[in-house]
Amino acid sequence: MADTVETLTARRTAIVKARDSGVLRVKHGDEETMFRSLSDMNRIIANLDAQIAALQGKQKTRVRYAYQSGKGL
Repeated sequence: MADTVETLTARRTAIVKARDSGVLRVKHGDEETMFRSLSDMNRIIANLDAQIAALQGKQKTRVRYAYQSGKGL
């Protein structure tokens, strides 16, 4: 079964809601998942974001910072 944007978004919403409430166990439909830690949940959310972006045809935005050191003379 291929995931759709709607199912991935619903799964992400459930995980974010659980993370924000401090719960490590998420139930979405018939599936129940227990996470080991907050960092585990954050990693899964980032993974879901990447999958959603790929299905929507969006690319990840890269930000580059340029630093200049010296006296500026």
